[in-house]
Amino acid sequence: MDEKDNKKSVLDHVRTLWSSLPEAIKLLGTILSIAIALKVLFPASAVGINSFDAGPEIIEPGELSVLSWDVSGATNVTIEPDIGAVNSNGSFSVSPSETTTYKLMASSEGDKKIATCTVKVEEKDLLISSFDASPNSIKPGESAVLNWHVSGASNVNIEPDIGTVEPAGTLNVSPSTTTSYKLIASNSNKEDVAYCTVTVEENPLPPKENMTSEEEKVSTPAENLPASEEKSSSENLPSDGLPSIASFNADPDVIAKGESSNLIWSVSDATEVVIEPGIGTAGLTGSQRIFPEETTTYTLTATNRAGSVSATKVVHVEEPSTSPSSEPLSTPGQVSPASGDVFDNSTTQAALKWKTVSGAESYTLEIDSYDSNTGKWLSESSGSDVVSGISGTSYSFKFLEGIDQYRWRVWAVSPEGAESSKSGWWTFSSQPDISTGTGDTNTT
Repeated sequence: MDEKDNKKSVLDHVRTLWSSLPEAIKLLGTILSIAIALKVLFPASAVGINSFDAGPEIIEPGELSVLSWDVSGATNVTIEPDIGAVNSNGSFSVSPSETTTYKLMASSEGDKKIATCTVKVEEKDLLISSFDASPNSIKPGESAVLNWHVSGASNVNIEPDIGTVEPAGTLNVSPSTTTSYKLIASNSNKEDVAYCTVTVEENPLPPKENMTSEEEKVSTPAENLPASEEKSSSENLPSDGLPSIASFNADPDVIAKGESSNLIWSVSDATEVVIEPGIGTAGLTGSQRIFPEETTTYTLTATNRAGSVSATKVVHVEEPSTSPSSEPLSTPGQVSPASGDVFDNSTTQAALKWKTVSGAESYTLEIDSYDSNTGKWLSESSGSDVVSGISGTSYSFKFLEGIDQYRWRVWAVSPEGAESSKSGWWTFSSQPDISTGTGDTNTT
């Protein structure tokens, strides 16, 4: 039997065997064949993180930011911290109490991608822009309107008898007696206060027509006085007929350039109060936030029919120090793994180490992975892995499944948040066979 006849005999035998199989087994075999063919013809697409961002990226405490993402080719997508498993695309509202870096991890059959985005939480400086009453002098039974505007506060209270209020607003009050209101504003770092007074005038004296005849006799009309006596009376008005300035202060009265102070005053028996420069007409009592660019003398002038009195307050503005500014942070020196180091397949993690930088409070580390499917580093597409707030000079990094090429760099951060220059990229890799690698070998 030649080779051709032999092949024909084998095929005939296979056909006979197939024909003898039960129909259920034939159907199962057909399905498996189709599945294998589809997998060969249409392999699973590579995992890709098309986008991962936050909007807005900067919020105040208590505000919301929305994380949005779009991932393709992944069977498992998670976001940390505090979120967990999510769909391949979607959005999620977050309200972190402090600056937070969110990490999105997408994986499928050994292929894994990582992207990060940061929501920065910034607390504005506490500022009581204004707190006053209009009018600031009323009669019994009448009302006044308290007006205030505060920024950068998480809690605002007005005493007495009012309690918690919004950072800006108005409120009608009708005190039965002269009342000094105190506004207290605070956030997690600071507390500030401001005052304003609503004066309740006493009941006026009875009208002259109701005076008794005896009182009329005692009262001598000015027109009946001799000319010389009338002039003397005009020149010798009692001193208590003038307005009274109970207080006129600044808190603080010494500030650095760019900072603010709060002018606070209390005046009585005046028909007009003017504060210069830059403020103008004001109420009898109140406070005003000021932002002088240089040392400034503020003058309060209170006036009534008897005349005017004035008071001054100097707010000193200190110029920035002319001494040389602090030296910028130096760039951390990388130690290991050195550029070109290769780890064998028995190593699951690497310790990234660098030198201490004087004046640094923490360090930020960026670890980048090479995507062999796109031929790009993740930092050039979906984003690398950035780890901030590292207090020491080392970081333990776990190798990712399916990724064999990495690079890393590090920079220092001062207590004020200033960053040093970033170090250069150092590359390292994980290979099944270290004999094929190049450069120094480092196993941990």
